[in-house]
Amino acid sequence: MTQAVPNVIIDEFLGHDPDCPVFGFNLACAYPFPPAVAQFYHLFAGRLSALDPCVYVYPECETHVTIITFVNFSLHRRPDASRLARLQSLREPVIEILRTVPAGPMFSLLIGKPVLTAKAAILPISDPTGEIGRIRREVIAALQANGELHRRLSAAGLNVPGIIHSTVMRFKSAPSDLKRFVADFEKIAASVQPVEIRIEELLLTLETKPYMREGMIDHRFPLAPV
Repeated sequence: MTQAVPNVIIDEFLGHDPDCPVFGFNLACAYPFPPAVAQFYHLFAGRLSALDPCVYVYPECETHVTIITFVNFSLHRRPDASRLARLQSLREPVIEILRTVPAGPMFSLLIGKPVLTAKAAILPISDPTGEIGRIRREVIAALQANGELHRRLSAAGLNVPGIIHSTVMRFKSAPSDLKRFVADFEKIAASVQPVEIRIEELLLTLETKPYMREGMIDHRFPLAPV
């Protein structure tokens, strides 16, 4: 069951400057959710959107699962041409690193019941075969073996999420009635049944507006058929 949220944290971008130019890139999958999951998500997102005008619910085209953040967009707002060029120059060495890590077979992830936090609503995801964990470990190990690249990425916001999840909602402002908002969210969460996501490729994604509002696929890494 979702715990009550004592206060909400208004998103600094969505609340004030949603189209702020940024630059970041990530290793991701399920961007966007595949058709079988998108059907579930369309209904679910509609119910979230109806909770309160204060929420920003990710449209289907922005749904994704971040595996590793190489350059954190929130650290690079309105980059000038020189800074943008330096950040973009990190892409090719990262692609080369990713090519050295065994891609492994296709695998499945399992979406669980939504969870509400002070900042966002997320879909927690389980990884039955442990592939996301393996990929994270091997990519980070390969980066650490390249000291200069690892140093530059660390300064740019390199991060491995502590969980596997997909963020689906953030706060543009505070709910008009927080207690009711939480209660209504819990009703939605209770109705969600596990949903499987089949992962057939990993993706290097670029982010030029916050939260994939203007995202794109920079490179694809197909996984081997099972």
